[in-house]
Amino acid sequence: MSNDRLSASRRLDVALAMASRGDSDAAIEVAQAAIEADSDWDEAYFVLGEMLEKAGQKEAAIDAYRACLKRDATDRMGAEVRLMLLGAIAVRDRLPPDYVRALFDDYAPRFDVSLRDKLAYRAPELMFEAVRVLIADMAHPREVLDLGCGTGLVADVFAGQVDVLDGVDLSPRMLNRARAKGLYRQLLAADITSMPDMVTARYGLVVAADVLNYLGDLEPVLAMIHSRLLPGGILVMSLEEGEIYPFDLGPGQRFRHHPDVIAAWLKRADLEVVSDVPGVLRQEKGVSVIGRIVVARAVTAIASLSVLPGTLGSAPDGDLVAPETVH
Repeated sequence: MSNDRLSASRRLDVALAMASRGDSDAAIEVAQAAIEADSDWDEAYFVLGEMLEKAGQKEAAIDAYRACLKRDATDRMGAEVRLMLLGAIAVRDRLPPDYVRALFDDYAPRFDVSLRDKLAYRAPELMFEAVRVLIADMAHPREVLDLGCGTGLVADVFAGQVDVLDGVDLSPRMLNRARAKGLYRQLLAADITSMPDMVTARYGLVVAADVLNYLGDLEPVLAMIHSRLLPGGILVMSLEEGEIYPFDLGPGQRFRHHPDVIAAWLKRADLEVVSDVPGVLRQEKGVSVIGRIVVARAVTAIASLSVLPGTLGSAPDGDLVAPETVH
């Protein structure tokens, strides 16, 4: 670490301590001093942007986030996400992959406890209930592809009911947690929008739990999923529900999709809706996050099937955010 970076780092630590005590004006001043010590440090600009945003200085925060993004084109800090939420740039069709990878690499050690105990996360259970009868009718071997598998929360629920689980996730540290559970045959570190070859070419079931929320335009990935399904194969996915067509970015930094566009995208991907059921996916800052559990089949036509009405459930209050094989 250079002397300039060391000096800037010490000042930024002081600024963060001041901010934690509620002294926002002093914190902003010291964060600006950190940037004066090292004007190329992207992290300092991001932290300053956060402080300015919390202080209600929107335009100054936008300038700080832009400065961060200028110094880190990969955007591992997520400055572009903040700019989207502030309305400074148009909403993109996905979150920056390097940002998502860094976010979940950092989150991995506390992920299971945070989602289960603090956020009352229930999507895997709701998804299993949505396909329980369909799984029972699947031919053996019942092979399942878990997209955005994370630490293996889907496997915790599905493993005893299927023969094989393969998983794909952007975060290697999340995959290390999944590997330790011993429930997957194969785990790959990869972007689901550019899927690598898997041991199994096509699956009877693809599960996408709380992963498509990090993509805005789902049409390409739904086409990819169709290509990985056997004829008559099933997709089950959880989505956060939005009122803006086709999608918007929510305050939790996840995309919310309008039901009408999901129906259109599924149809274009030759995926017929079997059921589409609302449910509470998690809690966030004491508020229920409403989503949908959508089940679709890879066939050209289905007779006598209709969208199933009803609500899957609720959860107690809580608080909250090159392919590589992992052996």
